[in-house]
Amino acid sequence: MLLAEVGRSNNITVTQDELNQAITREVRRHPGYERQALDFYRQNPEAVASLRAPIFEDKVIDFIVELAKAPERRVTPQELLALPDLDGDNKVAAAPANAAAEPAT
Repeated sequence: MLLAEVGRSNNITVTQDELNQAITREVRRHPGYERQALDFYRQNPEAVASLRAPIFEDKVIDFIVELAKAPERRVTPQELLALPDLDGDNKVAAAPANAAAEPAT
């Protein structure tokens, strides 16, 4: 239900072309019975919906993953140590004084 809501609120849809490609893939999985398989999908909206659902879910997940990508930036060790502690105890472990200074990514 969550994926459906995210998809709906962000206007994510499955195009007819994507659906046709999925039907073609399924039809090709039945060599010698391609016509019967194609007729099956033409006559059964439920079967088409069973192909549409995973396409829709994949598109919504791709959308969410794209939103979740954090930009990368280089920081010095000093900048890194100056960041607030995410655990909430306001203690950031200091790097050993003899640690190699290598830029973090």
